[in-house]
Amino acid sequence: MIPMIMRVDIRNKDQKGVWLFFPVILLWIIAFAFLIALLPLVLVAALVTLPRGPGVRLLLLYPVLLAAVFALSGLRVDVASHRNNKVFISFD
Repeated sequence: MIPMIMRVDIRNKDQKGVWLFFPVILLWIIAFAFLIALLPLVLVAALVTLPRGPGVRLLLLYPVLLAAVFALSGLRVDVASHRNNKVFISFD
């Protein structure tokens, strides 16, 4: 599933901090529209360069990008410094 919200929590040593929510679904909609618009150009470039080698990598570009986006779902990053400052990032 594509992550729809990115949650960021930034706290200092006094446990005062800020929670931010970013609707990354809007970013994915724009990115996918851009990728669909570029698909004919990528296919032509892949067919032209297929005999020399990089065409195969161009054809794998879209599946690899989709796999990376789908793998972000459920990602949680929790970083603490030696001064008790904390940053938490979550893709939900």
